[in-house]
Amino acid sequence: MKNAIPYIYIVVGLSFIIKCIYALFNEQEIYYLIFSLKTESKSTYVLFNLFLGGLIIYSGIRRLKKNKK
Repeated sequence: MKNAIPYIYIVVGLSFIIKCIYALFNEQEIYYLIFSLKTESKSTYVLFNLFLGGLIIYSGIRRLKKNKK
């Protein structure tokens, strides 16, 4: 399980990035960020998902490098 966790982080981070790209091409009235937080601004939604996805991917890559040592 210890070896699988970094890959799970990377997959979850990529899902945030894909969700962000999908939102760029579709208009919605309300965008749900996380839990019950919502926004009407597409740019806020995209920036939040890019930041969170990037942070999760970074953590996954860091854990992967740590496991390789």
